[in-house]
Amino acid sequence: MVLSRLSSHLKIILLTSLFVLSLLPSSIFAQNEIERARISLQGLQEFGFTANIEGSQTVTSSDTLTPSVIRQQAINQIVEAGLRFVSDEEVESSADIPFLYMHINTMQLDNGLIPFSIQLKLFQPVKLSLNRDLQTSASTWDSGMVGIVSLDRLPLINEAANSLVAEFIEDYQRANYDY
Repeated sequence: MVLSRLSSHLKIILLTSLFVLSLLPSSIFAQNEIERARISLQGLQEFGFTANIEGSQTVTSSDTLTPSVIRQQAINQIVEAGLRFVSDEEVESSADIPFLYMHINTMQLDNGLIPFSIQLKLFQPVKLSLNRDLQTSASTWDSGMVGIVSLDRLPLINEAANSLVAEFIEDYQRANYDY
């Protein structure tokens, strides 16, 4: 009855407002997930790093896009940011040391283009409170991206990987120094 008395313009505004308000709980949940991931970085003192690259022979045989190159670039960024890097031997000897895991997946199309995806995850020890406090390792922070490059622009994948490490460092610093 009330809606029939309102102008059509006002009805549209009212319905649009109700729709936008109905979406707020979803966006709040997403923001909570991001905040939880950042909070999981608080108090961490050191990190290991490992990288894995999958793809066509052309891509994986590149001298500039190898797990060791990606790993060294990430280690340099971590150390330059003042964070403590932990050697592979230390990480492998203890389940209590957090580590970053980067996975790069590529494929080469017939037209020469190379689509890629990069995922960076932080794994750290966690306790499963619903399972008698069983301790295990879980991903508590992650970020990723997708892109496409030509073979002559392959180093852009390295740059994309570096930007994900920079994003991690920024979130780490925000969690630990910007209370």
